Amino acid sequence: MTSPANLTRPTPSGTINCCKPNNAPLPITDPSNPNIQRWPSLGLTLVHNFISPSEEAVMISAFHAIDPRKEGKKRISQHFGYHFDYTTFGASTTHFTPVPSYITDWVLPRLPLQARKDVPDQFTVQYYPPGSGIPPHVDTHSMFGEALYSLSFGSSVPMVFKMSGPNDARKMRLPKRSLVSSSTNSTSDSSTHPETLPSEQAASTGQLSPPSQEAETQSVSQDEESWELLLPARSLLLMQGPSRYGYTHGIRSRKTDVINGQTVPREGRYSITMRAVRRGDEIGCDCAYPGVCDARIREEQQQQEPGAERQG
Repeated sequence: MTSPANLTRPTPSGTINCCKPNNAPLPITDPSNPNIQRWPSLGLTLVHNFISPSEEAVMISAFHAIDPRKEGKKRISQHFGYHFDYTTFGASTTHFTPVPSYITDWVLPRLPLQARKDVPDQFTVQYYPPGSGIPPHVDTHSMFGEALYSLSFGSSVPMVFKMSGPNDARKMRLPKRSLVSSSTNSTSDSSTHPETLPSEQAASTGQLSPPSQEAETQSVSQDEESWELLLPARSLLLMQGPSRYGYTHGIRSRKTDVINGQTVPREGRYSITMRAVRRGDEIGCDCAYPGVCDARIREEQQQQEPGAERQG
């Protein structure tokens, strides 16, 4: 495992965590709200103190009222609204669980929505044991709206971003298979499910056999363009544009992080990945990143099917 990346000094509203300081993009702080940082060229927004400590405590209690487990190495997932479908990487049309009040009352009304179509209706709430990570991935393009929201609470963690490349495109074209099956109480163990993450986020596509911890760390650390962003507890991350469609995001598996020069042990972390489900004619994507776009990959596969030329 590589040593934790050094962090730059904190900005007035947060800390940028970067693998290569010269490559870390600088945020713009909202002049009307110092809790909001934006990276316009990436379509990335980070909102600090999105929920209060008391709200955070209630949300954690609500999570463990459904599933009291905290021990073990596997993450725990709970799905609300239209369940995330691990076979299609979209949303189920048949499995639905009512959205808890902590989301409808505290989270949804505060989301920075660009349009009504961005209102999420699929929610994946997850608990990550200390030291666990998320393999680098790009969330499904075609099945969900552009806005991908991820609320972190319980503890802080650095998330790694890097522009997708040929290796990511290759992984996206490998055969896919189901990772987990849903249980009757909408709670599942998912030690290999990328968040998203999104998310921690996430509706990821690509290579679904989980990489080893060493392989996962190397896949991030060897890329010169990768950089880390510290996601503080109670912060909301919004990914749009390039950060949503062209960049991979993930979290290194490690027991400690270096924050402001101090080695900090990882603690249990929770996240809510929020997506707006696309249906019918809405499904599709014409983004600028065909290498990691599931819609383009499907088109490629259809063109390669036997008899495709004769039918055309």
